[in-house]
Amino acid sequence: MRNLRVLLVVCVTLLLAMSIFSAEKIVTITTEQKTGLEIPYVITFSELLDIVGEDFDANWYSIRVKDATNKDIPYQIVDIDKNGKISSSDKLLFTFKKEAKIIISDDWDLELLQFAPVFTIEEKDGEYIVSADNFTVKVNNHGLVSFTKFNNAEGNLYNELGTARIAGWSGSTYYVDGKLGKHVETTSAGLNVKDLKIYEAGPVAVCVQSLLYYENLPGFNQKITSYIFKTGDILVENEFSFTNYVDIMKLQVMATAPLTSLDDSSFHILPMFRRMIWAEQLGISPYEYWKERDAVNIVGENAYIVFPAIESMRPLWWGATYCYVSMENWRANFSDKYDLIAAEILPEKPIIYSDLQKFVYGDFWFYESREFRDGIFRWVPGELNIYEATKGIFEDTNEADWMMKFKAGDKLTYTRYFSMYSAKNTEEAIKLLENRTHEIQSLKLLIK
Repeated sequence: MRNLRVLLVVCVTLLLAMSIFSAEKIVTITTEQKTGLEIPYVITFSELLDIVGEDFDANWYSIRVKDATNKDIPYQIVDIDKNGKISSSDKLLFTFKKEAKIIISDDWDLELLQFAPVFTIEEKDGEYIVSADNFTVKVNNHGLVSFTKFNNAEGNLYNELGTARIAGWSGSTYYVDGKLGKHVETTSAGLNVKDLKIYEAGPVAVCVQSLLYYENLPGFNQKITSYIFKTGDILVENEFSFTNYVDIMKLQVMATAPLTSLDDSSFHILPMFRRMIWAEQLGISPYEYWKERDAVNIVGENAYIVFPAIESMRPLWWGATYCYVSMENWRANFSDKYDLIAAEILPEKPIIYSDLQKFVYGDFWFYESREFRDGIFRWVPGELNIYEATKGIFEDTNEADWMMKFKAGDKLTYTRYFSMYSAKNTEEAIKLLENRTHEIQSLKLLIK
């Protein structure tokens, strides 16, 4: 009996020692909450390791995500390399409001928490149908995601999220003899598929990853990683990598037919451009340009551009509704008939260049053929040499000067949120998008 008491004392002492000496690392994620919606969050375990430090004996299976009241938040780990264990390339996903704490312990008795999935995945006719409570998307054989249902609306709602438009010069020998080769152009749907992965449905999201390559531009590769969050936000990470020298004229990430196939009376809405080349050529401000087209709405103290989404709006030249304009925080199409928003949100406020050549050679926005397009467009039209405001800047340049030249090892990444929300009118839609963008762009990471 005495020996049993001694054994019990020893066991209790060991348990107390373990609890006393086990340690935790806490990573706090905060945002300035403006809506009632949860914020999607993604972080790699490689990033977490850098934060926690290699000298901490982290049990990654102990991971917990808590809210400000210490309540468990459902989380999900995406096994990106599909090796059956947590590794550096794997992703931690969750959604939260205002504050979330990622807690990692060195207690090796702890295991991962399990949460019920909120999605279903069905393979049908070579595509994958991913369904949540209030929306459905389809994933095609190139890994491109399209909304087919949101609330009570069904159809082609918002298509090919994160597809790319690619144009360049095949067989370029520019650095040998100054010749560019043959001009080729396609979209992601025209690329070859090297790999396509649809990861397990979880309590937070469904992840899709595709690897594509372009035979006509040897060395050009596209990796599309899409996170279909339960919030109706689809975070798309587009990585373009090069294993050879490639001359690029056009490399734009896109989303097609935002609500226009469902409702051709939809409106295009966005913040007023900070810079617009057509306005500069006319010697007026972007506000005056759109005011002349009866396309300005004042919401609060700010001016917004609002016009019918399928109208060309009398462009100064070319067929695009707008081009050579600054990228702004967000843009969207809004259907008053269905109370729906199809939005593109940028995770960071885009910079603009005051230097005209840098601005034209940099990333800017297009709205053409009912497509959101943003990225590189290295074609200098003759119209830039007609107007006094832009005359002479590109006078001594040619196609070979305009191209963006990539070499083996180069990478270019675009990250965008393509999301669907509900709103009762244009003003409510604008306010929601301003607040939602603020939440996304004000994400901060703190270490304790």
